[in-house]
Amino acid sequence: MKEEHGFTLVEMAAVLLIISVLLLLLVPSLTEGKSRADQVSCEGSVRIVESEINLHYAEHKSYPATLEVIKRASSTDPLVYSCQSSEYTYSPLDGSLIKR
Repeated sequence: MKEEHGFTLVEMAAVLLIISVLLLLLVPSLTEGKSRADQVSCEGSVRIVESEINLHYAEHKSYPATLEVIKRASSTDPLVYSCQSSEYTYSPLDGSLIKR
C-alpha cells in the first residue's frame, strides 16, 4: 500500500473558503478604522489652527483678516482651511472655523 502525503482538493477548498470569509469580515473594519483615524487627525489639526487664531488675537487684539496671515489658508480661498476631505470656513469677525 502506497502512502501519499499532502492535501486533497476538498481540504484545500475548505481552507481557502475559511480564509476568504475571514478576509470579508476583516477588510470593512480596517477601512472604517482608517477613515476614523483621518477624522480624528483632522479634528486635531483644526484645534491647532484655532489655537493659532487665538494666539494671533492675544498678540494683536484682533482676529486675522484671513488664514493667510497665519499661513493656514487653502490654496484657492484665503478664508477656507482644508483638512483631509473636509473644509472649514473661517470667520474673521469672531475667529471661528465652521465645517462646510
